[in-house]
Amino acid sequence: MYCFRLLRKFFAIGLLSLFPWTGLLSAPATPGYYPPYYVKPATQPGATQPAPGWPEQPHYRPTPSTSYSGTPPIQNHWSRQYRYQYRYPPTPAPSSGNYPAPSPLPAPKQQAPGIETSVSERRPVVQQNLIYRVRIKSSGNLKEATPRPTESMDAVFRQLGKPVTFSNAGPGQSNLVTEYTYLLIPLKEGEIYLPGITVIGKYTDGTEFNITADHGTTLYVQPAQPGVQPWLPLYNLRLEARFPETHDLKAGEPLEMAITTTAVGAVGTQLPGIASQLHSKDFYIYPGEVSTSGKISADGLDLLGSRTENFTLVPRWGGTLSLPTISLQWWNLRTGQAASTTLPIRQISVMGAPNPDADSRDGFSLPEGASLWFWIPLVLVVMLMLIAWLKVLFGSGRNSITVWISDHSRKLLGELYQPLAALGRRVSPRRHAHRLRTWIARNLPVSWKLWYCLRALEKEEDPATWVSALQILAAKHLGVRRHADLQYLGSSIIACHPAAHPRQVQVLMAKLESAVYGGQKLESFKQWKADFKRQIKPRLFPIRFRNCRPATDDHLLPRLNPSP
Repeated sequence: MYCFRLLRKFFAIGLLSLFPWTGLLSAPATPGYYPPYYVKPATQPGATQPAPGWPEQPHYRPTPSTSYSGTPPIQNHWSRQYRYQYRYPPTPAPSSGNYPAPSPLPAPKQQAPGIETSVSERRPVVQQNLIYRVRIKSSGNLKEATPRPTESMDAVFRQLGKPVTFSNAGPGQSNLVTEYTYLLIPLKEGEIYLPGITVIGKYTDGTEFNITADHGTTLYVQPAQPGVQPWLPLYNLRLEARFPETHDLKAGEPLEMAITTTAVGAVGTQLPGIASQLHSKDFYIYPGEVSTSGKISADGLDLLGSRTENFTLVPRWGGTLSLPTISLQWWNLRTGQAASTTLPIRQISVMGAPNPDADSRDGFSLPEGASLWFWIPLVLVVMLMLIAWLKVLFGSGRNSITVWISDHSRKLLGELYQPLAALGRRVSPRRHAHRLRTWIARNLPVSWKLWYCLRALEKEEDPATWVSALQILAAKHLGVRRHADLQYLGSSIIACHPAAHPRQVQVLMAKLESAVYGGQKLESFKQWKADFKRQIKPRLFPIRFRNCRPATDDHLLPRLNPSP
């Protein structure tokens, strides 16, 4: 067996000797691959030789079309296996002469940046301000990058501030992050789809890029609450007035005042102005500079905005002068209810001559307890009480006296009792007593109705409960809307009580509103009720027999962004 194998090897060697060895060594068997121990000759056949006196140029191996790595092809069955990995030769310096220089290597491909987007709320209400963030992550190979939000008729984008750049180091890598912040406002209810944002820019080598985020954003916008005007969705709203430290203010001297509106959920340019509400007969009021600001909270979740309006006040005369109450209506996103923020009436003591045209409308009435007209409503009440007692005694027929009379009449009259009883029921005024009482109550002056209703709340010591009852009674008797704010109720009461002092009613309402909604405690709620009863005390003349309300809706706010 061994001899047979030896003979087979010699036979194979003999066959190989029949072929020319130069062909095997002159060129590689496979393109781009050279057999082991292969040496390329210095002069290629047919190549142009350098002219005499010129330096000999270096020779380069032709660049293979494909780089191979691995086991070379087998030429014979006893060939050894080798592992090769060929690389491109370095580019030499340009040489003199007419010899072509090798072509440069292609530039490496830049790594595209990553894009991340986020929104502060997925289920907002119409016109709610949202925070939309765009983060561009790169390895530091960006020269510039600019996001381009998609334009839409359903939402509005507006950039907030300048972009912020920071480093986000991860395990084994370090990314450079550039964050852009936008104000996003949905304009209609329903589902709104925002496509992935597009980022354009340049790499550090000057190459431009244009990439789009893979995923968009879907908003499920809730409708605005019907009947709430104006529509101002916020998380919080406050009003604050600032005055300089002045102790000896005189009539005719200017006084500076600044009113600041601060909100959570909006920037300063979106907050309504209060200049249209600031009117007073005691001051000349001149509006001044208006400044606004807006920023993002420290936790990055909310918008913080403020609007400061400056005014110059000039007292017209001396005495205790009052500034009007300022109120802003808005929608509370935390509670899902309508809310009202009020700046109470501010009283300022001014030195100087008093107002010569002071209000004297209540001169017709005498001091309490001595007015003749004060007792007329009480007489009517006594008459109603007498009618009620007569109904109790003779109306139902179930008391002991009427039962005794009915039993004895049935025995005496016999068969005549039933016809006579039916005739008595038909001619009895009891059936008309309810209609008469309803007619009297319906035709009483509205000021008297409210007076008698509030007497039932005399023992109530909780201001919040008292306010709720007042709102219900005012809606029933004064014809105002339910859950109206206290300043509007004060205006309605003034319109229905001609003898009431408007300024005092507004002051009382402002104190009550501060106690119920502002957390300020009243010095004496009992004294407050006594002062309020004194203002709404019924008068015979002049009176109002129908539901009344203010001539204009002063409780409504101006437009969202009035011109200064």
